[in-house]
Amino acid sequence: MRTRKRPRPLIMIADHDEDERCLLRAILKLKGFNVIEARDGQETIDLAIGKRPDLLVVDLTLPRVSGSAAIRRIRSWPGLGDLPIVVISSRHPSPIGKRSPNGRSTVHLNKPIEYDELDVLIDRFLPGRRLSLVGA
Repeated sequence: MRTRKRPRPLIMIADHDEDERCLLRAILKLKGFNVIEARDGQETIDLAIGKRPDLLVVDLTLPRVSGSAAIRRIRSWPGLGDLPIVVISSRHPSPIGKRSPNGRSTVHLNKPIEYDELDVLIDRFLPGRRLSLVGA
């Protein structure tokens, strides 16, 4: 598991749909997370390597490089093999909380996203990392 701790966890959103990214960004920022965004698979790979997010939320249908290919390339990069990843897709019917066959932390959520389910996954992947917004 990755041990580097930031004052505010960094979550990366990779989705070609600007409205989806905007909504998810707003929700995550309200919960106290830093957020970066990618619009396509190549940008997802480049940002993941350069910024080393604490969690990646990625749509499988990305332009330029598919979400699946981007995940494979990110997983093969030194230091990113155990990056927690939440895959979102309207076509992938995997149940929430399923680990990939190699034991890496990868789970699937169907679109439209149930934000309560995403919240549970964030707590699982980043336990104790959410900032308290009381008095903020």
